[in-house]
Amino acid sequence: MPPPPSRRSILAGAASLGLAHAARAAGPAGFGPLGRPSWSGDSLQAAAAAKGLLYGCEVPFHRFDSTPAYRQAVARECGILVCGTEMKMEEVLPAPGKTDFARGDAILRFARGNGQRMRGHTLVWHAALPPWVGPLLGRASAVQAEDFMRRWIETVAGHYRGQIVAWDVVNEIFGNEADPDRGGGLRDSPWLAAIGPGYVDLAFRILHETDPAAAGTWNEDAVEQGVPWMEAKRTKVLRRLEGMRSRGVPIRRFGLQSHLTSTIPIDQGQLRRFLREIGQMGLGIAITELDIDDRAFPSDVATRDRKVADYARRYLDVVLDEPACLDVLTWDIYDPDTWLNDHPYRKRPDGLPQRALPLDAQFRRKPLWHAMKAAFEAAPDHKAARETLRRV
Repeated sequence: MPPPPSRRSILAGAASLGLAHAARAAGPAGFGPLGRPSWSGDSLQAAAAAKGLLYGCEVPFHRFDSTPAYRQAVARECGILVCGTEMKMEEVLPAPGKTDFARGDAILRFARGNGQRMRGHTLVWHAALPPWVGPLLGRASAVQAEDFMRRWIETVAGHYRGQIVAWDVVNEIFGNEADPDRGGGLRDSPWLAAIGPGYVDLAFRILHETDPAAAGTWNEDAVEQGVPWMEAKRTKVLRRLEGMRSRGVPIRRFGLQSHLTSTIPIDQGQLRRFLREIGQMGLGIAITELDIDDRAFPSDVATRDRKVADYARRYLDVVLDEPACLDVLTWDIYDPDTWLNDHPYRKRPDGLPQRALPLDAQFRRKPLWHAMKAAFEAAPDHKAARETLRRV
């Protein structure tokens, strides 16, 4: 085994990647003032805004770049956007000595030109690392790995400083049913192996130093539905959030990914209690990646669309009742792009494409769109509480 790199060599490598303190001092990247809002008066964003909420979606660059009708739909419906991969390390640092912000910058310029806000996704994750980073972290000491994390966050959050309303600081740090628990719920991760459990708190502190206006968010999956292992995970999440608050970690929001699976029920009582406890800690809540996996529903399109809409409405009626809920984002907006069709465990048994999102292949508004709009319109008016949380 080769000897571990020296502190000097890892810092030199970080500097060559653009991971230097100068990134934090560079200031906003210059994306211009927020333009006039482009969403229509009957859009999901207009219905959400009436209750102090933001609606938006993930924007994949390949579709954004190639399909004018897609850009028009996103401009018409959304008040907040998020990149899928364009701000992750695998894209921003594709190779040693190279940084690439071009695609993230393009989506951000579009958002600002249309009066839309922007979320950042994601700073620290066990996946989406460029191939050269895993070996580097594997050889590094804890101090060296901390230095590398600091320079990475300072680079990307520094580049977008003042332009991002909330960053997913850590993503999927807890394992699911089949994942080993490495202590307090933490899953296997190159960051956990290199730094130890303190990597989570450290990431939030670095973001806060780099861009204090951006709301640091813990984004987590599989905490929404009514099965025992998710209830156990929710309990672990609450305990860790309490610990982070007691340690003064600058976390401001918790994100529920909300990749809802039709094969698993929703327990509205359990979900309501979970959201209430988060809100009582003074944290905001974001629904960050909503879609409906329709595997359990019939192949008939009209029946399936109705069941998807009914399922989403049962979920949103609970979520939107919580004053701490600030944002609802779907993971894309356009059925043909859903990741569910490509995931080996998410494909429908009949081979049909999933109908998981608000707009169909012709960009028409589906029953899911109408259910979401109705849920926004029927939700309690918590504008004052939500505005207060956005300022915290």
